[in-house]
Amino acid sequence: MEKVVIGIDGGTESLRAGVFDKTGRMLGSHAHPYETQYPHPGWAEQRPEDWWTAVGAAVRGAVAAAGVGPEQVAALCVDTTCCTVVALDADGAPLRPALLWMDMRSAAQARAVAGVAGDPALVVNQGGAGPVSAEWMLPKSLWLAQCEPGTWARAATICEYQDYMNLRLTGRLVACTNNMAVRWHCDTRRGRPLSLMAALGIPELAAKWPQQEVAPGGLVGGLGEAAAAHLGLAAGTPVAQGGADAFIGMIGLGVVAPGQMALLTGSSHLQLGVVGAEAELHGRGFFGTYRDAVLPGCSVIEGGQTSTGSVINWFKRTLCGPGVSYAELDAEAAAVPPGCEGLTALDHFQGNRTPHTDPLSRGALAGLTLKHGRGHVFRALLESVAAGTALTLRAMSAAGYQLPASITLAGGAARSELWLQIHADMSGVPLRLTRECEAPMLGCAILAAVAAGWYGDVAGGVAAMVHVERQVAPRPAAVAAYAAPLARYAALYPALAPLFHGLHDSVPPPAAAAPAAPAAGTAAAAAAVAAAERAASGGVVSSDAVALELGTAGSDVVVAAAAAADAGNGGVSGGASGARGGGGVILAPSILAADFANLAAAAREAEAAGAGWLHVDAFDGSWTACRNFTVGPPVVAALGRATRLPLDVHLAVAHPGRYIDALIKGGAAGITVHWEIGPETELAVLLGWIRGAGLRAGVALAPDTPLPESLVSLAARGGVDVVLLLAVAPGWGGQAFRPAVLDKVRRLRQAAGPGLHIQVDGGINAVTAAEAVAAGADVLVAGSFLYGHSKGLAAGMDELRAAVASGLAAAAAASKA
Repeated sequence: MEKVVIGIDGGTESLRAGVFDKTGRMLGSHAHPYETQYPHPGWAEQRPEDWWTAVGAAVRGAVAAAGVGPEQVAALCVDTTCCTVVALDADGAPLRPALLWMDMRSAAQARAVAGVAGDPALVVNQGGAGPVSAEWMLPKSLWLAQCEPGTWARAATICEYQDYMNLRLTGRLVACTNNMAVRWHCDTRRGRPLSLMAALGIPELAAKWPQQEVAPGGLVGGLGEAAAAHLGLAAGTPVAQGGADAFIGMIGLGVVAPGQMALLTGSSHLQLGVVGAEAELHGRGFFGTYRDAVLPGCSVIEGGQTSTGSVINWFKRTLCGPGVSYAELDAEAAAVPPGCEGLTALDHFQGNRTPHTDPLSRGALAGLTLKHGRGHVFRALLESVAAGTALTLRAMSAAGYQLPASITLAGGAARSELWLQIHADMSGVPLRLTRECEAPMLGCAILAAVAAGWYGDVAGGVAAMVHVERQVAPRPAAVAAYAAPLARYAALYPALAPLFHGLHDSVPPPAAAAPAAPAAGTAAAAAAVAAAERAASGGVVSSDAVALELGTAGSDVVVAAAAAADAGNGGVSGGASGARGGGGVILAPSILAADFANLAAAAREAEAAGAGWLHVDAFDGSWTACRNFTVGPPVVAALGRATRLPLDVHLAVAHPGRYIDALIKGGAAGITVHWEIGPETELAVLLGWIRGAGLRAGVALAPDTPLPESLVSLAARGGVDVVLLLAVAPGWGGQAFRPAVLDKVRRLRQAAGPGLHIQVDGGINAVTAAEAVAAGADVLVAGSFLYGHSKGLAAGMDELRAAVASGLAAAAAASKA
């Protein structure tokens, strides 16, 4: 059996696991979300036990999705968010929630660290001139010592998320040299910052840190018995050292040689440039040089933005209605000219890391007029993040750093063509994109592969497993057009900083909370393990240990790059606007009825005929109600390359969780799963997973299933974007339309109003289309009628348009009566 490795990425919003082969191809993946608490503005905490729950669920889900066995896993490796600080008691149990990397409560302590004049450890902070970021290990440790002395006294260990996970996996407590180099003020030549700790009054921190160190790619140990049972793997499986997610992402992008730079995008942005082993570059507006930070001889300078994708996620989550997709927002933003007609945003929602390093800075919109709409605001936020990157690159260049010929990018921004182009135009540097955009997971996989003996060193692993696919070049006219907006952005922080600092001074922080009881061994953890065990056979995780709010779950923000279509109407107009979800009535040809010998031509034919969506049935025969086999994720990805139509994927399978990540990666614009597959708790996880990736999330209902009141309630409160009502049995074309579906349509439309897409699939023709639209449907899926039409698909589309117009007229007449 072919051996595989597992890369695990512990991110800000979720933990993701991927199974990789020797070429770096991901065979399967799974993500499991966890919650962040914000006890006070600028504070952010997570529960370590939630990470442990997540790694069990994610690894089991990834292994199931890849279709491999535990005996095939040669090694695994974990990366995590960096500078997420954990306090553990003598038994290794957490004493309180972890201080997340973005937590800024230690701003005063950061100033104290920077105030230790002349300490050599501070050279990484802009040559010793500072400031020091509140994110880093020493300020957070000092906060614990000063503000929670009880926790500090009980803490046998102060470490990172990374170290805690390796401890739980192997039973061995070690520090990661990568984290130590970039966030702990450590240096491979100068050692640990003992004089700095003493000057700060916390010399005991030296004894609280893990005493042993392991560099990325080194062997931490073998998977312990309990950990192996939790992950569903074999005991003793080698666990390689990972590190800080973005820095391990450099390896996953192949950025490991001097002159290269990586741009890691997600909840935050990091600009990471590699310099020579003997180089030591310092200057204002960036951090470093971090000696041997990723690999021996691989030193790094760093820029970063604290809140980027998280700002985009915030906008969609809080200021957009249910069902609004990133594709729609991208389309609205693309219609706005560069510079947003004078509107400028500041992306400092959670402070600024570089070039200002100000934890008290906050987000802003400046220049609003009544002309500006949602597209202007969304584009202004996209531009603000790209402008922040451009300013950081400018600061590095001013200090003598030679900007590279191109920057290799990965993460959420890679899924939006608009945002990619804005980044390239703002910075003036071409962007390279690799085949695998999940760079931190692939970086972990490469380190695991080296630990497994597949390759002699990391360079060999990179050569075999990293593949560059394309480049996005800056457009000269756009580069010139962004000069004035970039200048406005650069002026915004200096103008507002006094206001931000004054506001902070007027809001007292809350009293320090009492230390939390250790969470290890709770009933919630046991429930999560049981859920993970179910995932091994089902591919779907439903855990009582995770509080999942529909529509807010998911991983680091993923900006969908599919073309906007919810506002499209499939060529139908007149009277529908405002009466249906998404604007007009959408006609969606079903590829199931096309000639399977040439699906690409069938997709292009639908696009030429003015279809709104392309409906793709993906059935694997696993569900007793639908024994048909159709296409899978690779075909969906191929269709995405053949047409610009948004791909509307209907999953009539028993275990949809096995396919969701692959369909997201393959370019689906929406995914619909069946109500009948299992408990509503599992359905909630699936919908949150799909929505968290920026896609439309739908629920399908077989024709013989009565309309559940719980589904009506879910639709009414915006918990689902699409309800697909089958008018025929799933899986086979040419069946007669069942009129009983029309009562379901009416009930749903009455309850949910215009904000819901109601899709009728099966038996649609020139007669039934009018009936479905008159009842309240706004998406019609037609297969045999269109692809089997005697005069061709275009003529069939014209007949459906006429039928829809008739149905809309009937509905309008009925409403007047």
